[in-house]
Formats: sequence, C-alpha cells, structure tokens
Amino acid sequence: MKLPVVVFVLLSVSNTFALSTTSLAPIRANPWSGVVTFFDEILRYQLRESVGGACFFGPPNTSWWQTVRERSKMGRDGFRVFRLCDGAECLKMKDSPRETQCALVVANVVKQQMEQLSRVPYWTHLAVHLLVWEDSRPLEGERQITSILATFGVTRVLLLSVDSKTHRFSVQLPVLFERKMASIDQSQARRSLFEFNQVANLHGFRYQTLYYTLVPYLYRYDGVFGGSDYRFLETVLAHQNATHQWIYHVSTDSTLNSSDLHYVDRKLLRAKRVAFSLNRLLLSDANDTVKLYLNTFDGTCVLVPRKPLQTFILKLWEPFSQHLWYTVLAILMAAILGNLVAPRLFAVNYILAVLFGSKLVDYRLRAFDRAVLSVLDVLVFLLKEAYTAKIITYMIQTKYEPELETLEQLASSGLALKVSPGDYPSIRERVQYLPHLRTIIRDDYSSFNTSWREYFHPSFAHVVPCSYGRALVISDEMHEPDAPQYYLLHEKLRILPEAFTFLKRNPLVGRLRFFVRSLSETGIYGSWFRQDHYAQDRTLALDEILRFENLASLFYVLLVGYAAAIAVFAIEFGVSYGRARAPQTAAKQRANPSQCASKMARFARSGPGAPGHVTELP
Repeated sequence: MKLPVVVFVLLSVSNTFALSTTSLAPIRANPWSGVVTFFDEILRYQLRESVGGACFFGPPNTSWWQTVRERSKMGRDGFRVFRLCDGAECLKMKDSPRETQCALVVANVVKQQMEQLSRVPYWTHLAVHLLVWEDSRPLEGERQITSILATFGVTRVLLLSVDSKTHRFSVQLPVLFERKMASIDQSQARRSLFEFNQVANLHGFRYQTLYYTLVPYLYRYDGVFGGSDYRFLETVLAHQNATHQWIYHVSTDSTLNSSDLHYVDRKLLRAKRVAFSLNRLLLSDANDTVKLYLNTFDGTCVLVPRKPLQTFILKLWEPFSQHLWYTVLAILMAAILGNLVAPRLFAVNYILAVLFGSKLVDYRLRAFDRAVLSVLDVLVFLLKEAYTAKIITYMIQTKYEPELETLEQLASSGLALKVSPGDYPSIRERVQYLPHLRTIIRDDYSSFNTSWREYFHPSFAHVVPCSYGRALVISDEMHEPDAPQYYLLHEKLRILPEAFTFLKRNPLVGRLRFFVRSLSETGIYGSWFRQDHYAQDRTLALDEILRFENLASLFYVLLVGYAAAIAVFAIEFGVSYGRARAPQTAAKQRANPSQCASKMARFARSGPGAPGHVTELP
C-alpha cells in the first residue's frame, strides 16, 4: 500500500480542504498547468495502489489553488472536495474509520503550523510531502527547516518555490541530517523523492540514549561497555555514519531527580533529549511512543542473595537422602535384634566386628557369620567412598543454604523485597496477596559510577529484569572471591515482550526496524548472545578450584575430624588401659597381707634372745 502525498504552501492559513482523487489532469489552457501537472505526476505515481486522499491545507485565494478549486466544482476528472475547514476548525475534525488519511496537503512550513497540523486526525508524517511557497521565501533558514521536518518525522519531502508572475517554479531537495537543501531538476524530482533515503546516511547525527544499570543485554565491565544491544548500536552507527553519546542520570538534575528511572527515560523521550530507549522492558504510553518489538520475551525476576551456611559441620550429617539413612538404621536395628533374639544364630556382634574388627586368635567365625559380615563390609565400603566424594564436593561447591523457589518461601524467610518505583505498579497485584512479604520502595538509583555491589545490597531481595539477572549471576564479577553471591528466584513476577521505545514520528524507527529484522534473520543477533561472555558456559580452571579458601575449609573439616578421632582414640586407650590395670591392682591388693605376715615372722625370728642372735656392743 502506497503512502500518502503531502503538499505545503507557505502562506497565511485561512481554510483547509481535502480532496479524494485518482488523478489530477493537466490543465494546459491555464498558466498554472505546469504546477498542476507536476502535482499530478507525483500523485498518480504515489496513489497507484493507495487509498489515501489528497488534502490541501492552505488559503483558497491563490491563483493556482483557484484553478484546482474550479476544476473540483465541475465534478470532472474523478475528484471532488469532500472536506472544508478554516484555521482552528481543522483541529476539531474527528477521524472516521471510513475516511482515509491525507495524501496531498497544503499548509505553512513553520513550526507553529506543523504543531497544529500534527494534531489534525487526517495528517500523517509517513506521507510524501511537497512544500510550496508562492511569491515568497521561508523566514526560516535551511538548518531550521530541516530540523523542523526531522523533528516531526517528515523524511520524503520536496520544496517548491512558485512565481505567480512567470508561472514557473523551482524544486529543492532537503537533506535533513546534513542540514541543507539541494537544488534539483524538475525531471529528477520524482526519482529523488522516492529513491533518496534520508536515514541511510545521518552525516554524524548523534544518537543519545540513557544509561543505567538495569538495561538488559547492556553492561559495563572493567570500564568497557558490552552486550548484544551495545553491539547492535555499534553496527547501526557504523552503517548510518552516526555517533553516540550516553546520557547519565545524576542527582544534580533537579527536573529528573527521581529514583524511578523508567520515569526518567520516558521524560527524556518526551523532551527529545534521547533518540530512543534501549530499555527493552520500558512501560510507556501508546499515545506518545511507538514500540519496535524484537520478537523476544523477557520478564521481571527477583534477585535473592545467597545465605551462607552458619553451621555447615552439622550439614555433614545430611549428605544423603533420608531413605538411605532409614535403610542403614534398619540394618543396624536388625543386627541388634538378631543378637538379642537369636544369640546362638547371631553369636557375633556384627556392628562391632565391622567397625572395630576382632582379635585374630578369637576370629573363628562360621560360614554364615562370614557371609553376613562380607555383605556388611561391602555396604560400609560403598557408603564410606560415597560419603568421601560427597563431602569433598560439598566442601568445594556447596557453601550456602538451599535456594528459594517461590514468593511464598521468600516471604517465609523474612527477607525484604526492594522494588524501584517504576516496577512497583506492575507487581503490586502479585505481592499484595502475600501479607508476610515486606516490600520496600527504593529511594536511590544507579548512576554511571554506581557498581552493582552498591546498588544490590545483600540484605534485601531485588526486583530486576530476568535477562539482566541471569547475566549478572553468571558474570565473572559474581565469581570474584569477595563478591556477594546472588541467584534468581524460580518464580517470575511477569513476562513481557521486549521492544525498543521511540517517540512517535521518529524518522529513525523504520531504519532501525530494518537493522533488527536483518540481523535477526541472518542469525547475527543470536551469535552476539552466544559470544557474550555473560552467556558463555563458565568452566572452572584448576587454580579456581584449588583456591586457598576452599582448601582452608576442607582442612578445617579434616582438622575437626582428626581432633574427634584423637579424642575417641584417647578415650578408648584410657578405657582399655584401665581395664588392663584393674586385674594387676586387685592382685597386688590381695598379695599384700601375706607378704606383711612373712616379714613380721622373719623379724620375730631374728629378734633379741633368738638362737644365734649376736648383740653388738658400742
């Protein structure tokens, strides 16, 4: 479907007319036939497959306009006047679904008139515009005219200067982003109008976009910008001969000093301080903005800080499932009951035999006992090896409490949810049904120098875009030794289609839509996602696995285990030593009375007066 054609005349505006036509036949008997023929060629070329009408916004007292009006009164050549308005009455017209938009418009090319014309329901910036001046020149310069046209999104446009005395006219082609107008021949006007692409070369036009932390697929690592959207922006700049500048939100901006960066982004768009928004999840008003959808979906997730294990030694008692421990406990109870109920059949204490063994001299077992002990030995060996592997893996990889999955679990954990003012209205219905979930509205924002460690305090859970959260969780910054650890809650708050946001009548939308479609269909955009170091699979290197803190933790566990083993060994040694000394002490105590009696007898026999006793004299 062809787009409409628009014609402007730089004169005082009094009345506005609209025509629906299939062709404007040349009026050779009239001196204005050259102008009418020129309009007729462009209109017929434009309306070959279009249902758009021809709209004339301008004063009806001009010479060539009187000719067109007289021809319309005759009812010939298939066109007629079907709409008439004057000045402010044009703004009161209501759009009807049965009537088409303007294809040929006559009006003034000053900013005030363009603003009024942009509010007329039948006017569209996508139309082909012919700007006509009769016996006058525009008061604005080339830079002002091209700037006004680019501001209102008018990209296919010609400027005509008409002389009412000689009935001649000249044609100029405005190069919008070069801020100048080039004179062209009348025979090349139609070709230049439909083949010249104003947005192919922007001649150094500066794209301005707002930067803040939570832009999906856009990040700043080690002071260098990266991300798939940033690479897309670099590609667009290279192909359009454009430049780029970041707009940083700072607290010194009194008009935009808000912690709601969605509000700041929308405000900058309406003020035309930024070209478009790279925020894929920006919520905006459809009356003011237009979306460039990317055929992808993203959502809002909760970034939850990991909680370190407070008593990880106690966690070593739970390396396996409860069913396995129930099985081991059942085997132990069966062995104990076997010794108690059938002592002759189960004469050997299998538990003590497996754990501590037995003396070789007394190790005389039946075949039945050996079979039972062999099964138990294999079971204990498997448990021991599995436990060893489990504890090593647990000590190296598992340092935090189990991850939460739902908002109910987050509410039960007592962790507060921190939400920016722009995200709260969209998730209010989800969180209001959780009375135990504490919600805190942010009063800060992320500037250029704000790091993610400062913005995401580990004392709170944070609402973030899912794509940004995934990129942050798997990033190299998150794997640094002193970095706080986070993970994403499995339950998403919402899911939205991703899109770049433009202000309405932005002339760059069509060209950027072409780049998005081309890069997506060729797979280049997808390769950027895969090549992004945030999205790459991260394999731990040897020096990362054997870090000192991991070895220190493992050494601490082994030290505790050795201390417990030494304590048990000392107790066992003391008990065994006491048992070994007890018979010797008892035997000595029993032997002491007889020894005393024999000594007394020997002393009595060797006393004074005894036979053979010799008394020494002094």
